[in-house]
Amino acid sequence: MAHHVGHGVTAGDSATARASAITTAPPRRPWRRAAQWTAAAAAVALLAGACGSSGGKSATAAAGNGQTTSAGAAGGSDGNGSAPSSPTSSPPAQPMALSAAPQDGATGVDPAKGIQVNAVNGTLQSVTATDASGKAVAGALAADGASWASTGTLAISSTYTVVAKAQDASGAVKTTTSKFTTLTPGKRLGLDHYVPDNGTTVGVGQPVAVFFTNAPNEKDRAAVEKAMTVTTTPHVDGAWNWRGATEADWRPQGYWQPGTKVQVHLGLNGVKAGEITYGSFTKDFSFTIGDSVISTVDLMKDQMTVTKNGKVLRTIPVSAGEVPKHPTWSGKMVVLEKDASLQMTSASVNFTDAADFYDLKVQDAVKITGSGTFLHAAPWNDGKFGRVNGSHGCIGMSLSDAAWFFDTVKVGDVVDVQQSANTKPNVTTNSAPGFDDWNLSWSQWLKGSAAGVQGQ
Repeated sequence: MAHHVGHGVTAGDSATARASAITTAPPRRPWRRAAQWTAAAAAVALLAGACGSSGGKSATAAAGNGQTTSAGAAGGSDGNGSAPSSPTSSPPAQPMALSAAPQDGATGVDPAKGIQVNAVNGTLQSVTATDASGKAVAGALAADGASWASTGTLAISSTYTVVAKAQDASGAVKTTTSKFTTLTPGKRLGLDHYVPDNGTTVGVGQPVAVFFTNAPNEKDRAAVEKAMTVTTTPHVDGAWNWRGATEADWRPQGYWQPGTKVQVHLGLNGVKAGEITYGSFTKDFSFTIGDSVISTVDLMKDQMTVTKNGKVLRTIPVSAGEVPKHPTWSGKMVVLEKDASLQMTSASVNFTDAADFYDLKVQDAVKITGSGTFLHAAPWNDGKFGRVNGSHGCIGMSLSDAAWFFDTVKVGDVVDVQQSANTKPNVTTNSAPGFDDWNLSWSQWLKGSAAGVQGQ
């Protein structure tokens, strides 16, 4: 490195310095004076050699008073009469350290903790993490290139291999490998079933519903919710709500918009759900929201109005549950299933009074509660439709109206039984309500969520 001295001459330019020294030397004298000058120059040269630069080179330059001075790092002048500062040597390079966690050979690893790779005094060049089948583990590299972490959770009872390579400032490369196995939990959180079915088109009231084989701990519900992602096109936010110990439903703030595409990813494998409980499955499914078909039932008038995308299609006279003995549930309900023919008995709904006994084959039955509330054809009640409520709780109509209704509605369509003196207070008090999710306000819904609003 060159150091500036004298009148801008650098210590590394010895030829220029010598030329400057020669041009500024005194005029030639007799031989004795010349000998004195040569001795003085030799002394200066010796001084320059003793105070040379750190690279071992020396140079002289003309000083402001006609004398010569050294351009060394420890001597001479900076041209303003002050001595230059002493040089500082660079600290020795620190050795690079490369590590992966979990460590090689580890067993019983918590899958929720994932994989971390760190390079100290180096930059990661590549990281490859795979399971036993060779499937890559997703991960993200830090902005400074010094660390890498897997995203999501690892699977239970699985073996993973990590290979990482890093390089330091000198170009030296180091590689590390780690092979480890995740734990086998004492208890597994499995999937019992989900709703709606994959690839189906459903109504605007259909929630996403996941039913587990057992209940996750309440303190771990947030982790479970975050592992279940709902992606919608067009985008809409929503939230999970625990409708029971083993059921979580996801819905938007309001009814779905017709045409919405929904994709659900249940990435529960390896998610901690209790002290000894971990999720043991991954599932993906999708569905589409169809036309908005909403049926509003007014049991003070004993009629049902069916609309499609806001347009009234038909108003149907009906007969519902006998009051006060068997009133029909009120509230916003969702079509659960459709049966063209169904055998109904009083025993299936625990009616023990002999006067309430029935065993009937019913046509065009549309189920709206888990406890057994249907809309169906009830020709035995002909003459009561639109006038009298005389059923055991179901909503009956004529054969022709029931056939039309059956063909018009689909799973997920909304049936809104308005509360009145002829209904029970609300289906939310039913021990087996089906999907009564829309009877809760948005703020009430969020109270039942551990992770809050989400959406992709």
